[in-house]
Amino acid sequence: MEKRKGTREKIVDAAIELFKNNPYDQVTVKEICTLAGVTRNSFYYYFDGKDTIFDAIGDWCSRTAKQRLPEVFSARSTYQQVWEIYRLYLETQIDLGPEIMNHVCISRTTKGNSDYYSYIDNTLEGSITRLIRASQESGIIRNDQDPLRLLWTSYAIVRGINIKWCFLWGECDLIEETRAALDTLFMPKEGYELY
Repeated sequence: MEKRKGTREKIVDAAIELFKNNPYDQVTVKEICTLAGVTRNSFYYYFDGKDTIFDAIGDWCSRTAKQRLPEVFSARSTYQQVWEIYRLYLETQIDLGPEIMNHVCISRTTKGNSDYYSYIDNTLEGSITRLIRASQESGIIRNDQDPLRLLWTSYAIVRGINIKWCFLWGECDLIEETRAALDTLFMPKEGYELY
């Protein structure tokens, strides 16, 4: 049985659909409300305006990627699993498109505590740290730095390439550049291919 969507979720889904198909300045709160089937009062109960919906879209992106995490465990190695965790998130962003992600990026980086809004939560932090450690122990990852430090360094790298992709309006290969950068950080054993 499919869970019934709440008002806030309907608004976010409608906004994503409209922003995917129209430039930001051509989407109105009225159109979002109409597509979501909600009143303007309902919209303004959850959001201060069109700009503030991008934090919720960023949360949607993280949540959507995390729903696909079971796919990760079919990967052939622990290092591949680390990559797959990041790849799922990047693919979700690519699906939303650079215009939406540009607004999400601006919205989140202008906040005083922008690092609070993170794909890597406590559960994922523990899982990725264990995967990195197992990859080091098996010799796939040759960088012997502390696994937690490698996790947060890799996250910073992913964020940096993501920001570049957003601000270049998708004019770089987000997946390939991220994969290459992570290989540079983790220094996988000679001849090891992520895919």
